[in-house]
Amino acid sequence: MDRCSNVLILGDVGNKPGIEYLETLIPAFSDRGVSAQLHKIELRKNQPELPDLRDIDLIILAGGDGALMSLLRSLDKNQIPVYGINFGRVGFLMNPARDPAELVEQILSGKCVEQQLPVLEAHWKTTAGEEGHASGVNDVVLERASGQTVHLDVFIDDVRLNAYSGDGMVIATPAGSTAYSLAAGGPVIHPDVFGILMTPLNAHRPVQFHSLQFPVVLPLQTEIRLVGKGLDKRPIRVVVDGEANMDIEELRIRARGDFVKLLRLEGYQYVKGLVSRIIGEVDHDD
Repeated sequence: MDRCSNVLILGDVGNKPGIEYLETLIPAFSDRGVSAQLHKIELRKNQPELPDLRDIDLIILAGGDGALMSLLRSLDKNQIPVYGINFGRVGFLMNPARDPAELVEQILSGKCVEQQLPVLEAHWKTTAGEEGHASGVNDVVLERASGQTVHLDVFIDDVRLNAYSGDGMVIATPAGSTAYSLAAGGPVIHPDVFGILMTPLNAHRPVQFHSLQFPVVLPLQTEIRLVGKGLDKRPIRVVVDGEANMDIEELRIRARGDFVKLLRLEGYQYVKGLVSRIIGEVDHDD
């Protein structure tokens, strides 16, 4: 980093091992003349309450990808770099814990890799005529809210792509391409490829429905519009990075135009992360 004088360290109150590790970072920063304060908050809430961010040069947190998503939502358009340390399960967007002195040295000597992730913004109208919006770094999911499938009209930059019948649609960033979209059969997108991924969920196959059967990768500047049909019998909800809103009639998704900044360990390689966190190591003799 070019300058690092004040570090905010965030620990999830429900993650005791993570907090215990974070406490060891404070003297390591102090030895280098850097102010570091630990705050224990509920990072897994949809909108955790953050302390004052004025003059903060770096945020470090311990937890999983869910805690990171909550933090990034609360940061909104604040461009403070974030260094995540994995004390969760998969932790695809996080870094492994390492010796505190080594970690602090690497951060302060500028040996981290900065990864920029685009942010999606969703705007919707409900069946009651109310409007809402939310931002997400992973994905925006429009899905059925009952036992009935959803019926949608799908537009890309106001050009009608098709009608759709199925369980819903996942609109993901490259960061989110390894989450729900991947489980639904979507491709993995390298974070250096800035785009938007649209993956259908269990689309109906009969030709009468004309449903989109395959994922589509679109330019980052694209606007996607999804319009629900037959909503009295087929209610729909939208879930933005895990935060749900009900009774959606129409949804628009596009990139917000800014990026969040994640710091990764020196030597970080995305493909190695896919192997260690998603695919799994195999014996070379297999």
